[in-house]
Amino acid sequence: MEPKYFLHNHPLHFFEGWSNNIHGKTGGVNCSSGCGQPISAQFYACIDCKFFLHKSCSELPTNITHLFHDNHPLTLLAEAPHSSCDFCGGSVNGFVYRCSSCQFDLDIKCALLPEFLNGDFPKVDHQIHAEHPLFFIKNPSHEVKLASYCYCSVCLEQLSDASFYTCVVCKLFFHKSCSETKLPLNINHPFHEKHTLTLTVLKRDRAVPCQFCDNDRYPPGVFYHCSSCRFKLHIKCAFLPQVLTGNFPKRDHHFSDVDEHPLFFIQKDLVSNSNKVELCTFCFVCKELLAGSSFYYCPDCKYFVHKSCAFKEIPLKINHSLHDKHAIRLTKAHDLSEPCNFCCNKIEGSMYSCFSCEFHLDSRCALLITKDLPKRDHHFSHDEHPLVFIKMLSNEVEIHSSCSVCSKPLLGTSFYNCPDCQFFFHKECEAELSTEIKHFAHPQHPLSPRFSLCTCRFCQGKSDGKEIGYQCPSCDFYIHRKCILPRLVSESKIHDHDHQLIPFRRKNLFICDACGVSGNSAGYFCVKCILMVHWDCILLPKTIKFKLHSHHRLVHNYWLPQKKGEKWTCQRCFKKVEAEYGSYKCLHSDCNYVIHTSCVKENKGLYIGVESEDEKSDEASSSSSCAVVLGDKIKHFNHKHELVLDKEEIITNGDKNCCNGCALPILTAAYSCPQAECNFSLHKACAQVGEHKPHWASWEPLEVSMKLQFGCEFCEYDCTGFNCFERQDCRKFCFRCSEIPFITTHEAHAQHSLFCDRDHKGRCSGCGKEMGKYGGYKCTLAEEEENCKFALDYRCLTRPLKAEHRFHHHPLKLTYEDPYKDDDGDPFQHMCEICEDRRDPKVWFYRCDECDFDAHPDCVLGEYPFIKRGSICDEGYNRCVSHQRSLIYFQSEKYPYPKCVKCGNPCKDQLAIKCPHSECNFALHFGECAGWCS
Repeated sequence: MEPKYFLHNHPLHFFEGWSNNIHGKTGGVNCSSGCGQPISAQFYACIDCKFFLHKSCSELPTNITHLFHDNHPLTLLAEAPHSSCDFCGGSVNGFVYRCSSCQFDLDIKCALLPEFLNGDFPKVDHQIHAEHPLFFIKNPSHEVKLASYCYCSVCLEQLSDASFYTCVVCKLFFHKSCSETKLPLNINHPFHEKHTLTLTVLKRDRAVPCQFCDNDRYPPGVFYHCSSCRFKLHIKCAFLPQVLTGNFPKRDHHFSDVDEHPLFFIQKDLVSNSNKVELCTFCFVCKELLAGSSFYYCPDCKYFVHKSCAFKEIPLKINHSLHDKHAIRLTKAHDLSEPCNFCCNKIEGSMYSCFSCEFHLDSRCALLITKDLPKRDHHFSHDEHPLVFIKMLSNEVEIHSSCSVCSKPLLGTSFYNCPDCQFFFHKECEAELSTEIKHFAHPQHPLSPRFSLCTCRFCQGKSDGKEIGYQCPSCDFYIHRKCILPRLVSESKIHDHDHQLIPFRRKNLFICDACGVSGNSAGYFCVKCILMVHWDCILLPKTIKFKLHSHHRLVHNYWLPQKKGEKWTCQRCFKKVEAEYGSYKCLHSDCNYVIHTSCVKENKGLYIGVESEDEKSDEASSSSSCAVVLGDKIKHFNHKHELVLDKEEIITNGDKNCCNGCALPILTAAYSCPQAECNFSLHKACAQVGEHKPHWASWEPLEVSMKLQFGCEFCEYDCTGFNCFERQDCRKFCFRCSEIPFITTHEAHAQHSLFCDRDHKGRCSGCGKEMGKYGGYKCTLAEEEENCKFALDYRCLTRPLKAEHRFHHHPLKLTYEDPYKDDDGDPFQHMCEICEDRRDPKVWFYRCDECDFDAHPDCVLGEYPFIKRGSICDEGYNRCVSHQRSLIYFQSEKYPYPKCVKCGNPCKDQLAIKCPHSECNFALHFGECAGWCS
């Protein structure tokens, strides 16, 4: 009988060396103990579990006493409950020596260092860290591989020396040369003259940024600290050359609420690579990085201002027309600052504020808008506050609001603004506000347009003060603009102008003949036609151009011709159209395209009203293509270099390259940038995409830009590439979701078509989960007798039909029906071969029929399948300050794996970001770890 090892559940077989049979099953492995060495000769193995153990590793002592933790013995365990070694900080992949009482772990390489076996670990009592003794690690052959986030606690540089000091309790490291530097225990510093600074060691669970460089790189280590003021300086920041010479020219000019704080002038050659001071700050005025520039600095407020920006004529206080109650003062914006009262955007950098009134202006808005703005003290539409007239505001400020009268954008136009209520209206819309109206619901007095916080007498909805309504100056009567009935019967568009329409003065319960929807509301009655119509239906156009049927016009009819057994289906919601009520039908007699009137009302962005039924004008004014014209060489608006057509499959570093537009692999001819450092390429179809892209859900085309990283609101994936923005509803599509037509097909449901229903709340037939915020696609026969319940969310609808994974050498096909779904006898048939967890046989999966290999879709694609590896991460999100370089996305699947500087775990088989500098070990897991560094 084979021996059973105490750290493994099954008996182990002893082997003197590799055999072809064993090698074929394993493909070459490392020892499972975690010693890091490959298996070669004399080892134990459990082939089924893929457990391999050197003979020498099987003889490791069960218990040891270690100088790093001499109060308790350490016990050998098969794996660590925690993931990192308490000495080197590295990830523990295998055996571990552990003290369960103190939760102290050492991987076997660190626990069995030769110095430990010989008892040769000299302890040193040092003034830098008197709390615990320091161990001196000679490490001449670099047996100890420290984690990439292990820095010297004095100079904050990575440990690359062969010898160093460490405090295992506090997890501190010191270069031998740095530990021998005589640092004074107390100093008087010009940056903090009121108190003495004391040499202190900050443990890695208490990160506080340096008051000068603003760097709180983990762990921060030794610093000078004022316990009264919580003022902190790193060692190298405290001993800058200008401090030693006392050559700090001061300047009284200051951008804060406290004028008595002086500004210190810092020369650009002071902070350089030679001094290794890494500034992580931005200029307070222009919001650009300070690196490589001379600047002024206020230690008390942590303000940094470029020399050029400090001398700009930027007033500290201004009396501004948008807030004439008090002067507003230049100050620094904070993360919790309120948005700008003018442009409504989040304020970054500097702002002008009146804190007593909680009024804030972005400095750009405050200075672009002159103080001599003409003010309307009493505008009849809003007498609570004066209105300010803005004349042709510069395009440098993008206002996140629209006109409260016409709902159109404000950029590049003249308009009126109430800064207190934050509403706007165009100058040309003022004429519409100047008209009084008479309304049947309040016939005794005329109504005047008003911006006011009132309750509508018609719908009982409350106004937010930013929308226009109508109010009686004499009575307490107010009605929303949207609730106003047509002022004149002649405004009716879908009904004959010669017919007299009688308005109802009160709400009535009836079914509207124009749309077929019942409701308790006001409306009109036609005596000649015996028709009752909702008030808002009267305003609908007679003839429309509909986005989903743009080649023909649609005309409103109050009833449809119907033969026996014939039925009409709405081509927007695919529900039955009642022939005896109004609908919009194609004006061509041989076309049966019809939609509910209510579907037209609910989709205002999908149609435009036209005066004539004549379509000849449409042919001349058909929209021209927004696509880029292709050739062998093109200049694309999203890239600075010329792109060249590459007719071969693009391969980068042994892997298929991905398109920068859609982030999918490039398998055919594509355009690529000849500049190797760009790593930029586009499918031919993606290269044709222009700055505007037509889409079925919007009459206006989508705005296309290329984002470094964004979240698609439909498939809910984080993506890189084309960001298609729908301005009307402020929604973001990834390129894949923007390519799905309104009616589409999928091979999983080939018998019927699918249509988009953004209100659908059922479950997805692909993954079994609830639909997302914007619904999904469901079968066109869902409302028919067949009552087909098939539906897909955007994520499943856009899943690649074929995918690859490094665990399998064949392409995997998206599979919709489990071949073992009726096999209840063997639960292991429904397993994912990647995560080895159970798989739901009722939902989709990826499969290789040849190898009988099945896997979850998320296991095959990963968490971030549509972020292009090798592309640049958003500069505003992360930077490697060591090289002043933007980080790039990468995914390491080959040993050795870089270690995350935040958590210390290897960046293995998951998306991470790293510095592109070949000699830099800076890497972060994408997500929570990367967010820590942002």
